[in-house]
Amino acid sequence: MTDARQMLSFHLPGALFQMRAVAIIRHNGHVLLHRASHEQFWSLPGGRVELGETASETLVREMLEELGCAVRLGPLRFLVENLFVYQGTAVHEVGWYFEVELVDDFPFATDDVCHRAVDGSNELEFRWVRNDASAYLDYPLLPPMLPAQLLDPTPGFRHIIERQT
Repeated sequence: MTDARQMLSFHLPGALFQMRAVAIIRHNGHVLLHRASHEQFWSLPGGRVELGETASETLVREMLEELGCAVRLGPLRFLVENLFVYQGTAVHEVGWYFEVELVDDFPFATDDVCHRAVDGSNELEFRWVRNDASAYLDYPLLPPMLPAQLLDPTPGFRHIIERQT
């Protein structure tokens, strides 16, 4: 990230607000997850929305930066208001979760990390994980409501409030 970017993110004393665009990428019964290599939890890939950028534009940019892939956006599935504490800071995150299809070739290997990238000071690792409840026990996915939502085949849009504070 360059200093010229203005992310829709701001700090208050002991608190952080951020707007995030998130990709739900499925392939052969698996979902693509990622994490910073120093973290114990996993999340769906995406990134913070920049000022003047729509959430869908953010995903196109972030997937090209992190995965080296062009993507095709599908429907907006979830709007998640996620309230949690991270490293002692209260976080209020608004997340736009879209179904996303990879247009370019991307490694599909389920036995290990399939891709690595650097985002600022974070080393990211990506992994295809089976979309079933037992797999999410081995790959703890945040926010906590996400595994149930990914497993629910009901189509359509959902507004979700996740309060972990």
